[in-house]
Amino acid sequence: MGRYSIDEFVETTGQRDLGKGMFELERDRLLEVNLDGRVWTKKGSMVAYLGDVKFTREGVMEHGLGKMVKKAVTGEGMSLTKMEGTGKVYLADEGKKISIINLDDQSIYVNSNDLLAFED
Repeated sequence: MGRYSIDEFVETTGQRDLGKGMFELERDRLLEVNLDGRVWTKKGSMVAYLGDVKFTREGVMEHGLGKMVKKAVTGEGMSLTKMEGTGKVYLADEGKKISIINLDDQSIYVNSNDLLAFED
């Protein structure tokens, strides 16, 4: 990182609201969630938040017996946190680059280790 004046540093690193909906890339490795309702996220990925947000660890039976059996048999699965309320939540995952994919009546299969957040 180069040398900055304080004004240049604030301009370069300041929060940017791009008005792009629920999920926005704040930086290539930092996701901003404009929360108004509920979003699921990878446990431990929350960096910071503003607003009235409640965080709840996923319950064992939250997604049904099928998920629990799959996890026990294949080892596939991840721990989730449910975020509910209104505000901004910032997420990151061990320095990984983040991509936002909008699915309109489409499906995609993703390794659970590479999933950061999703809507219901």
